Amino acid sequence: MIEVIKFCYDNRLVLMADEVYQTNIYDDSQKWYSFKKVKYEMDEKYHKIELISFHSASKGFIGECGRRGGYMELDGIDPEVQAQLLKLVSCRLSSNISGQITIGLMTNPPNSR
Repeated sequence: MIEVIKFCYDNRLVLMADEVYQTNIYDDSQKWYSFKKVKYEMDEKYHKIELISFHSASKGFIGECGRRGGYMELDGIDPEVQAQLLKLVSCRLSSNISGQITIGLMTNPPNSR
């Protein structure tokens, strides 16, 4: 991951991280790391790279294959580019109700009090 971040920095590339399988780790001795976490643990100059992380509810969060919903996080992306991306994705907002509910629960799970 460090080498990928350095490569993106050196070549002025946007890092697009497909992080949809982050919950599919079944070995307790292994840990999942996001590109964002790794990026911010590196030298400060790497904090400036543009990063887009993708996550989906249909790739094994709780065995919910068939649920269509996802989101992306933009980190270090120019505000004007963000505005254009918002326009672009708004044209394709057609997730079904169950997909929207699943994403809502995934990003804001119920309290277990």
